[in-house]
Amino acid sequence: MRSRIAVLCVGALILSIPGTAHATTKTPATKSKPKATAKHTPRGLATRFSQVNLVSDVAGKATVTDPKLVNPWGLAMGKTLWVSGTGTGTATVYSGAVKKEQTEVAIPGGAPTGQVVNKGDGFTIKGKPATFIFSSPSGAITAWNAEVDAKNAQIAAFTRNADYKGLALMETNKGQFLLAPSFSHRKVHVFDSDFNRVRLARWQFRDPTMPATYSPWNVEIVGNSVLVAYAVRDNATGKVVPGKGKGFVSQFNANGRFLGRVVNRGALNAPWAMTIAPQGFGGFSGALLVGNFGDGWVNAYNPRNGRYLGPLRNANGSPIAIEGLWDLERGTAENGGVNSLWFSAGISKAQHGLLGLLKPSNAAAAGTGASATPSASATPTPTPSKAGGSSYGY
Repeated sequence: MRSRIAVLCVGALILSIPGTAHATTKTPATKSKPKATAKHTPRGLATRFSQVNLVSDVAGKATVTDPKLVNPWGLAMGKTLWVSGTGTGTATVYSGAVKKEQTEVAIPGGAPTGQVVNKGDGFTIKGKPATFIFSSPSGAITAWNAEVDAKNAQIAAFTRNADYKGLALMETNKGQFLLAPSFSHRKVHVFDSDFNRVRLARWQFRDPTMPATYSPWNVEIVGNSVLVAYAVRDNATGKVVPGKGKGFVSQFNANGRFLGRVVNRGALNAPWAMTIAPQGFGGFSGALLVGNFGDGWVNAYNPRNGRYLGPLRNANGSPIAIEGLWDLERGTAENGGVNSLWFSAGISKAQHGLLGLLKPSNAAAAGTGASATPSASATPTPTPSKAGGSSYGY
């Protein structure tokens, strides 16, 4: 598809907070420029968290075994929880109610990574607004509406040589836009609500002092800001290079103007997930949480000034480390609980998968609120690659 010749900054864009598409991005953030610091503060130290493993393709790893859950990546919360199954090329659906969800969607772009829910009228496919939209490392943007095809998403846009590892839906006073970070191009690509690629000025969604070895890996709408997570990219393999202190999180406005660094290196280790902690999340309520793919830590920061607050810790006081951690999604009253975070992870070097909850320990002791049940499917399960690694981020 050709890029539409347009400039995103056609007058001031203002993010419309009620229309943010990702459930992890609805808590407003400050407009002041954040400043990172390596100092540790005692906030949150008294709170301990529990990791509740709910679904895995590995028998005995979690409460429910679902062979479809291979390298689950992006999460999106509608009435139920949608999961991008990168290892199976599908999207599966899980519910906090007893009812099993039958919905399973094949993603023609392959290996879905980022995912958003669309509650607006834009991003139509065959005359119907997409309900869920996915990105893939193939450069495809795919969209799904049950009335168009209940079992298959449709390719809505394609960018040659792009490597999309994330996706965000930005709703503004001038319409809806998709933000897709291309790890290979080292740029954030923007699509309008007709799935046309928007041509950007050189400065838009660009951190001017970002080291050349870093590339945008994920993007999230957090309150009235756009946050972009950067990771080191190996030019020879195109894969991420994890390591302690390897990572940045930068802040932009809706026009793509750089506002500053939220987090510089420090505890970052190939960061991907970004969200605001829900209320009832103990001492970290309202904190900016950044999940590391590299070491599986979930680190908390003051959203106003970027001050480091420490990692989420288990009952023994050790940092919670989830191998292959990808996304973090706030729970709802119907799915997981309002004081919880869903997490997805590509365990065993992305050859297997894990989906679960992170909750304050006292809440976890009382139960998860509702049980998660996997979707049923009549289609065969693709087998994951037996290679000693993964093209999905390793």
